[in-house]
Amino acid sequence: MNLNFYTPSYSGADGFGGATFGFAGAEDESHPLCKSFPEDIKGIALSGTYQEVLESIPQGSFQAAIVLLGNGGDENSFIRALREKVKAPLVGGSGAICPKTGKSALIYGGNQAAVFLVNDDRFDVTVICENAHRDVLSHHAITFDGRYITAIDGEDAVSWYNQKRKSLGLSADDFEHLTFSDTDGINAHLSIRDGRLFSGRDLSGEMLLRYLPKDVAQARIQNFYDDENAIIFGCAGLKQTLTAGIKTKSLGLFMFGEVCSTEHHSDFGNLMLSKIKFIKK
Repeated sequence: MNLNFYTPSYSGADGFGGATFGFAGAEDESHPLCKSFPEDIKGIALSGTYQEVLESIPQGSFQAAIVLLGNGGDENSFIRALREKVKAPLVGGSGAICPKTGKSALIYGGNQAAVFLVNDDRFDVTVICENAHRDVLSHHAITFDGRYITAIDGEDAVSWYNQKRKSLGLSADDFEHLTFSDTDGINAHLSIRDGRLFSGRDLSGEMLLRYLPKDVAQARIQNFYDDENAIIFGCAGLKQTLTAGIKTKSLGLFMFGEVCSTEHHSDFGNLMLSKIKFIKK
């Protein structure tokens, strides 16, 4: 199967893939482009609603699964059910949204989700996830309504978060360097929506405040992309922390929300780095 990725203004391409917010190492990351992974990887491509994808998974063992999401919401329920059924690590992210048309399901099949089940014994396949926000500042009790944070340690969430950013010298429009993660280390991307503090991923009652200093962001992200034989899914939000272009010998993407995996667990997150490596045996 050809694995192809493209910017939203491009018309798409045959094979499994989806739209990205740009390519690492491209001369102009926003120019209409399509890039393909150089290896023709064996596997099974599925597309449909979350339920249709889950019901279409055949019996068998898989090395990993690449998951592309159409920005349909409720990502974690799907990802957790998929991990349980596939019993293999997941990697991927949400496709870019076309800035001209507003179309969001710019993924293989154009549905809620597209999944490529990797089954290719010519390769050793590895999935790696990393949080560049390594500085854990503190633990906090979170009160929330859906994806809106209403209070942090009993205080008004917006006021609390604004004060924390100010104390670190961050501007009021900087939501990338200071954020919360769950206790597994998977970040949220915060923003102000309707005057309230909003999270791009599911919340929990206990979360960790994490910080990515401006002077180390470029090096940490570059180090993750500095790899070969990989498809690398980085957050478009992390891209905003960069002070220069990122170079890579792999297919480096910028997505809108990332599928992150640990040894036995997969979740949807933001401001994360995730990749799948294919090493020929």
